[in-house]
Amino acid sequence: MSTILEALKKSEKERKLNALPTLSDMPVPQESSRWPLIVIAILSLVLALMIGLLLGPWFSAPQVDSMASVDSQNELQGKEPVDAKVLPPSDIIVNVVSYSENPKQRFVILDGKMFRENDFVRTGLRVEEIKPSAVVLNLRGESITRTP
Repeated sequence: MSTILEALKKSEKERKLNALPTLSDMPVPQESSRWPLIVIAILSLVLALMIGLLLGPWFSAPQVDSMASVDSQNELQGKEPVDAKVLPPSDIIVNVVSYSENPKQRFVILDGKMFRENDFVRTGLRVEEIKPSAVVLNLRGESITRTP
């Protein structure tokens, strides 16, 4: 009886070797999910943004000396810069004077840079008042009027 079973198995193997594959013989392909890839991409983007935000100020900050940083902090706070060098305002070019009834809208352009009232143009020189056709500069307590 074992010889009959062996002969049947052998003939079945030969039939399978000669037969063409059918759809039922094909293995079912595994469907891959794209969600892990999407999650990894989003996480790496968030991580890159966080690193950029955390390390950005260290790499993009300009190199300034300590006295210049004190001057810029004083200008932001409305104080006079620390440096005692004062240049006369004779070389300042008044490009534009823009006057408005609202003091917050007034500005003047000196040497191509915009200033508002009480802004420091440079050490010891401050925009004191903006008039309709002139600007009054304060040079260490001395008022100087300039026109465009």
